[in-house]
Amino acid sequence: MKNQFLSFVLIFLPCVLFAQIQLTGKITTKENKAVELIEVQVSNKDSILVNYVLTDDKGRFSLTIIKGNYSLAIKQLGVVLHKQSISLNENLDLGNIPITQNQQQLNEVIISTKKKLIERKVDRLIFNVENSISTSGGDAIDALKITPNIRVQNESINMIGKNRMSVMIDDRIIQLTGADLTSFLKTIKSDNIKSIEVITAPPAKYDAAGNSGIVNIKLKKAKKDSWGGDFNSSYTKAKFDLGSIGSVLNYQKNKTTINATINYNNGSIAPYQENYVYYPKVTWFETNDKRTFQNDLSTQFNFDYQLNKKTIIGIQYGGSKSKPLDIGISNSKITDKISSKIDSLIVTPTYVNSNKTTHSINFYSLKKSDSIGKQIFFDVGYFEYNSNLDNKFSSNYYYADGTEIPNRNLKANNISNQKIKIYTSKIDVDLPLKWAKISFGAKISFIKTNNQVAYYNTYNPEPILDLTKSNLFNYTENTQAIYISGSKKLAKKWELQLGLRAENTTSKGVTEKIEQTNSNTYIRLFPTLYLIYTANENSTFSFNYNRRIDRPSYADVNPFRLYSTAFNYLEGNPFLEPYFTNNIEISINYKNLYSSLSYKNLTNGIDYITLVSPDTGIQIAKPSNFYTQNSIVLNENYTFTKWNGYENIIGFNFLYAVTSPKSNTIVPEISNWTASFNSYNSFVLNKKKNLKASLDFVYTSPSVLGSYKLDSYYFFDAGIRMSFFEKKMKMAVSIVDVFRTNKMRYSQIVNSIQLTALDYSNPQNVRFSISYYFGKSFEREEKSTSNEEEKNRVK
Repeated sequence: MKNQFLSFVLIFLPCVLFAQIQLTGKITTKENKAVELIEVQVSNKDSILVNYVLTDDKGRFSLTIIKGNYSLAIKQLGVVLHKQSISLNENLDLGNIPITQNQQQLNEVIISTKKKLIERKVDRLIFNVENSISTSGGDAIDALKITPNIRVQNESINMIGKNRMSVMIDDRIIQLTGADLTSFLKTIKSDNIKSIEVITAPPAKYDAAGNSGIVNIKLKKAKKDSWGGDFNSSYTKAKFDLGSIGSVLNYQKNKTTINATINYNNGSIAPYQENYVYYPKVTWFETNDKRTFQNDLSTQFNFDYQLNKKTIIGIQYGGSKSKPLDIGISNSKITDKISSKIDSLIVTPTYVNSNKTTHSINFYSLKKSDSIGKQIFFDVGYFEYNSNLDNKFSSNYYYADGTEIPNRNLKANNISNQKIKIYTSKIDVDLPLKWAKISFGAKISFIKTNNQVAYYNTYNPEPILDLTKSNLFNYTENTQAIYISGSKKLAKKWELQLGLRAENTTSKGVTEKIEQTNSNTYIRLFPTLYLIYTANENSTFSFNYNRRIDRPSYADVNPFRLYSTAFNYLEGNPFLEPYFTNNIEISINYKNLYSSLSYKNLTNGIDYITLVSPDTGIQIAKPSNFYTQNSIVLNENYTFTKWNGYENIIGFNFLYAVTSPKSNTIVPEISNWTASFNSYNSFVLNKKKNLKASLDFVYTSPSVLGSYKLDSYYFFDAGIRMSFFEKKMKMAVSIVDVFRTNKMRYSQIVNSIQLTALDYSNPQNVRFSISYYFGKSFEREEKSTSNEEEKNRVK
């Protein structure tokens, strides 16, 4: 009955709310010619504006109003050209309304204004990219690097103080992560970006999953009645070569808007890793030299069609095909602690071949009821992910003098297949009322994953399946969510927004090998609160609070083992539970200075613990819910623009974090003060402003990441950008990690055994890129607009 009632409310309530009287008409000149962009206003008996709209290119207008007596005014550039009283009891068509235009008012007026570089809205920070010289001639990654609260490093985009982050383009979630996401964002030119919205505490409208913020990249509106795009290519030189080529196409004519992108990467990189394990009697030192081949193809396609002035329907498709290949060799040296002599050596060559594909498709519609913001958005989507991994490795044992240890060698083949299917549907309703702006909606999602892992001993000519290391695991997760939020101006300078989201989740994991089933059902509430005070146009103060949930990934709950060597493997945990985060943030924005102070409380946190055996040397990395973390972050960002042709964006961050495990017997409590500093400098080198240089510096002191401690690190990046042929062609040269210092060193103590590691996954490189813009305008026929909304969540 509860589900039936909820369905009834979601289906029929919007219909009731929008069942109002339609007022229509047409504005013409005395010569009966249609007048476009004339303002039509309707006011009540107290002279309070009830609704308004601009006429279309045929002079028509349509307003939705409740029954009553009103005053109708026709205005152009602030001048009232016509006024009359109307009484509404049923739908009314006023027919043609002739007016006489004021020619003096129609003379062209050019107003030159410039938005502030940083603006604060009630639930987000807005960085106006189009006003920054640092991003001109670059791409979306260049723009994100200098965006307040955002850190771009090692093919990863993070929000300071957050575990994860989602990226949207024009309010639509991008279903890519890691290097795939970075490659896609590099195809978006910064000159096409209007602004970047940083949402540190997402409102109730968005999924509660993830202690993550959201970055929403708002693109400049496509030119009406035109087509265009660009071709782009890049070449990266490091130890090995890596290249990419891509294209973007935009088409807008009449009621149709099309956007398509395609990108292809091919080449290889050479990440390097090493780690120490300090056992009671021996020290285990391991190096991993690897060559990672990339062979990736990705595409995005969007199609919008405007059925009428108030209704848009559309379809979005995203797909990718990736065939990564990792060829590496691991060298382990075991040393006796007392004598400091080498005990033995282990050499493990690896060959990991993968095949990954993704497909996502969404159908959506947007129905606007009037010009003041009443609308209904509906979306239904499907996402599919397939991954096949073939891992061949062998471990060869040697004495200290290099002679082979008999009967100790191992040769194996670890095969993994994973399939994920996600079905989603959502509805969002925006309902501006006289006393507040209300939004509400619902979403359902059905997730199904199938995982199969097989382990073969291939030392003998005939492979032998090892059932103890093979497994079948199936996982399902169903979530139903409803939300409501409201915002209201409390006074001239105060604005409040409240929201509440409820999510009901049922999950089930089945391990077929041991016939084990793990089920979990829970309902949780996620409140949000935002309060903003605008002292003047240069100064704002805001406060926000929200509660979030992080559900374990599909791989983390799968209990299979994935081997990298005979002594190292990952193992999932089917007993994992979600963890929760409470966030509080206070921020002040004054001109080009942005300051924030935030507090985060994380409970039931998930992290990988590397369990080590002192006897066998086997290292098992396994996730577990085992810690609570409290952290405070002070963030300062300032943009210096006082010198012509020079812009410097400076950031200071101070963080204190305490990670407290449930039991100190496995992992001890760790805490740390962390300071970080970044300086992004942009120089205009000539009068034409088509030659620019950049120099970036980032430093981070020792820090805490979950249950790991990270050492300090710093790096410099430099670059130069040139544009030709009226900015249609652009070239850039950039040097990543100029002094080879961007190396991550981290450590963890488990059962009194210390582990330390070094990761240099994004080695120094030089990147050359070129792009060429093309396009033209059509002869204008009629207007067209395009609206998009976010897609479904994918973990």
